[in-house]
Amino acid sequence: MKSILFFIESLEGGGAEGALANLVGAIDKSKFDINVVSVTDNEFHTDTIKANSSYRSFTRKSPTGSRAKGLFNKAVIKLSLTAPPALVRKALIKGKYDIEVAFCEGYSTKIIGASKDKKSRKIAWVHTDLINNPWSEAMHGGARAEKECYKNFDAVVCVSQTIKDSFVKKYGMEEKTRVIYNVLNDKDIFKKAEEPFDFEPEKRPLLVLAGGLRKVKGFDRMVRVCARLRDEGYVFFAIILGGGSERGDIESLIDEHDLRRTISLLGFQDNPCKFMSKADVFVCSSRAEGYSTVVTEAVLLGIPVVTTECSGMREIFGEAECGIICENSEEGLYGALKKVLSEPGLLKRFGKESKKRAADFKSEVQIKAVEKFFEETQANAAEDKI
Repeated sequence: MKSILFFIESLEGGGAEGALANLVGAIDKSKFDINVVSVTDNEFHTDTIKANSSYRSFTRKSPTGSRAKGLFNKAVIKLSLTAPPALVRKALIKGKYDIEVAFCEGYSTKIIGASKDKKSRKIAWVHTDLINNPWSEAMHGGARAEKECYKNFDAVVCVSQTIKDSFVKKYGMEEKTRVIYNVLNDKDIFKKAEEPFDFEPEKRPLLVLAGGLRKVKGFDRMVRVCARLRDEGYVFFAIILGGGSERGDIESLIDEHDLRRTISLLGFQDNPCKFMSKADVFVCSSRAEGYSTVVTEAVLLGIPVVTTECSGMREIFGEAECGIICENSEEGLYGALKKVLSEPGLLKRFGKESKKRAADFKSEVQIKAVEKFFEETQANAAEDKI
C-alpha cells in the first residue's frame, strides 16, 4: 500500500477544500494510505477529512479557550509563515510518504516544493488560472520564484484544460503537466439538494449565486446588472450565498440601487445545494475561476447556468447546451440574463441539456482517473530507481 500526503493550508468552505474532501472520501483505501495535514483544525471540512484519512494540523484549538493555548497557536502559525519552507515541512508536517501532494497553489506549493525527501514523488495541484488570477505569486515573492518552486515537482495537476494552458503559457513544463478534473460526491449532492428550502423568494424566476464575497467573484457587477434589468421592468429575484470581506461593500451597492426587494444576501451556507436545486437559473458572475465546483454541481442537479467566460466553463458544459457562457464583462452578463428573462423557454431547454450532461460527473468515473494517475506516478518512481 502506497502512502499519500495531502497538504493544504485551510479546510474552510472553498472549492479546493471541498474538492479535497470529496477526493479523500472516494479514493480506494485498500490501495492508498491517505494522510492529510492542514494549518488549523475545526474548519468546515475537517470532520469529513478526519473520517476518511489520518489527519493532523499544525495547531489545535483549546476546548476551554485557554489563552496560553491561543498564544502558542499564534506562535506556531507565525513560525509556519516565516520559517524556511524546508524547516516547516520537516518540523510541522513530518513523516515520510511515497507521494506528497500540495493540493493548492500558494502556501501549500511553497512548503511541499521545499521537501527534502528525495524518495517521495511530489505533485502540485493547481486550481487557479495563474495568468488571470495570479494571487499566489505574492506567497513566493514573485513569478520567478514561483516558477522555480514548480520545477521541484515531479508532476503538476491542473483541474481544467484552460488552467493547464494558462500554466504552460506562463511557466512552461508541459511535459509534466496534466489535467485531472475535481471529484464530486454526487450522492451527497443529491441528498443535500432534497433538504427543505427554508427561504421563499418574493418573485420568480429565482437566480442563485454562490461563492466567497471577494472581488474576483464579480458580485458587484451582478448587482449593477440586476439594477438595470429591474429598471427595464424585468421581474426576478436573486440570492447570493457566501460570506467574505466584501459583504459590506455589496450591501452598500444593493442599498445604493434600492434592490433589497430584488437581491438577498444569505451569508455562508453549510448546504448551498438545497438553494441551488430550487433555482430557475444558476449564475456565475466571476472575473476568474479555476474549475468551478458550484457550476459543476448546478449542472449535476440539472439547473440551467448563465456564466461568464472563465477557465473550465466550456469543459463543464462539454457538448451540451447547459446554458449561456457570455463575455466576461458586466455587459456580457447583462445581455445573457436579459436573454433568459426575455425567453423563458430557454431555461427549460437548458435544464434538459444539463440533466443529460450530469451523467458525466459521477464520482465513480472521476475517481478512477485520479487513482490511475497515482498508480502511474508510483510506477514512474520505480522505473527511476532501476
